[in-house]
Amino acid sequence: MKETERLLENKIAVVTGASSGIGKAIALRFSSEGARVIVSSRNLSRCEEVVEKIQRDNNVGVAISCDVRKEEDVKGLFDQAVSEYGGIDIVIANAGISGGSKMIEEHTIEEWNQVMETNLTGVFLTAREAYRRMKKCGGHLILMSSQAGVEGYAKKGLYCATKFGVRGLGHAMAEEGREHKIIVSTICPGTVDTPILAASNTKVKHPMSPDAIADAAVYLARQRGNSMVRDLIVERMNLG
Repeated sequence: MKETERLLENKIAVVTGASSGIGKAIALRFSSEGARVIVSSRNLSRCEEVVEKIQRDNNVGVAISCDVRKEEDVKGLFDQAVSEYGGIDIVIANAGISGGSKMIEEHTIEEWNQVMETNLTGVFLTAREAYRRMKKCGGHLILMSSQAGVEGYAKKGLYCATKFGVRGLGHAMAEEGREHKIIVSTICPGTVDTPILAASNTKVKHPMSPDAIADAAVYLARQRGNSMVRDLIVERMNLG
């Protein structure tokens, strides 16, 4: 590979939850590797700030507002993406919320529904609309799960339930996507230094950088030929 070769040159990528944290890091990294990135979240002004950064670096991006909990918003996101660029090669279903820190018995049904709507229904709607548009030409669909989707944690029951669900959805879609050359993977990060972590007041030594997860996303988006990574678990080294 030549030094100047960019890994995702001219690929069309949609990233949800891209206004901050992991999604923002992925959007910036993908654009630096030559992808044309649709930067999406509920916060349009922050998405536009990410796109301004992309464009300052002489790369290509567009901001589109989308609430992944709303079916019509998600359909509109993908319709706009296809209209803007003619197709979609990579989708990162990243939008999510923390779900708080309580014992299961302390949660209300309203809290349950709120976390499910964003973390699982939102991923389902994003993945479904991506899949529908990838059936003709194939593509890469990457769902953001968590280490909390691999093992359970006390006081994180709602979050764990959604992230286990994301992995199950990804596994099922990977089987369904084979005949259409749609590669479906999940990323399962450990603790990452994001605004969600900061807002939770959780004390964690040496959280990972969002850039580490962006590296993982690039690796998955580069899978080719007769290969597929089903789950990519990214853990902290806990180095002092």
